[in-house]
Amino acid sequence: MPKPLLMASGSMHNADMYYATHFLAVDPFIYLRFPHEGKDILIVSQMEYERARKESMVTEIRSSLDYGRDLKTEELITKILLEERINAIEVPRDFPLFTAEELRKNGVEVVPVEEEPILTKEREIKDEQEISYMKKAQRAAEHAMGIAIAAIKKSSVMNNSLLENGEVLTSEKIKAYIEHALIDSGCICDGGEPIVACGKRAADPHFTGTGSLLADEPIIIDIFPRLKRERYYADMTRTVVKGEPGKAIKEMYEAVLAAQNAALGRVKEGVTCKTLHNLVCDVFEERGYGTIRKSTKKGFIHSTGHGVGLDLHENPRVADNDYELRKGNVITIEPGLYDPEVGAVRLEDMVLVRKNGCENLTRFEKNLMI
Repeated sequence: MPKPLLMASGSMHNADMYYATHFLAVDPFIYLRFPHEGKDILIVSQMEYERARKESMVTEIRSSLDYGRDLKTEELITKILLEERINAIEVPRDFPLFTAEELRKNGVEVVPVEEEPILTKEREIKDEQEISYMKKAQRAAEHAMGIAIAAIKKSSVMNNSLLENGEVLTSEKIKAYIEHALIDSGCICDGGEPIVACGKRAADPHFTGTGSLLADEPIIIDIFPRLKRERYYADMTRTVVKGEPGKAIKEMYEAVLAAQNAALGRVKEGVTCKTLHNLVCDVFEERGYGTIRKSTKKGFIHSTGHGVGLDLHENPRVADNDYELRKGNVITIEPGLYDPEVGAVRLEDMVLVRKNGCENLTRFEKNLMI
């Protein structure tokens, strides 16, 4: 018989805890799931009790005050387990070590989940409600992307720098436009500031960008908002050039677009992540670029994509692994090419895996030159 699952943390920064309870709180609380009985219990402070009763999806809500005043976490958990006649539990890998040791001293068998926690695996498949939230977040991302690209397109050029109303247009300015647009759409950027990276420094994939934007140089714009209320993420990237890009950037863009289209055309239930990743590598290698498959230090140097949901990066990881895509996975397809001597190009769409293909949740156009 499977052991009950015990979690003890806040849910503000723990997607599994929020997924299990649909209760949002900064302070730690306790969640107990009985897989064999189909029930679960949420224990919160008295201060949070009424709110939890109204907001949480858990079947049984209790107050920690029911077990006594001023109890330490391990004391409270011990009393709960004693009342439920539980002497063995499973816990996630991030369960507090001190609490686990104290429970063991009190005769409780504490078993860490060796593989992916059950809730993390459940989160891989999105239901219709989750998909609707992610579409909402994606529309917000595209709205912000449109504002960013419009500002770059409208800019003038002087001494190879982009100008807005006579002042140098910077990465910081475009990021501010993006963040303001996202706030207006009910989103926040708690996954980090948007990426607006120009020129050769864009060859550092997670360089967020700083300083003046340049004409004739690639500008990577990567936007990954989270809905403030519903808490689901979206993720997208476009690369644009104001002016005339060099031959190398044009060829890189064509290769990235071809690799992305090839992968998108193969996404469906049952296809392995390795298949998609190798397909992208094939396209790049056929065009003379290095890939991570060959341990390159420039060219295609990261995975093909990742799952998205309550976390910005979650399972499945679209890379060199045997995970078979399942209907309801939401993943990104984001091939890129990076050359420190030239610059970089990346395109990223977020797609929903269907039985016989995929639904591209990203509607925003792809144009290198603006």
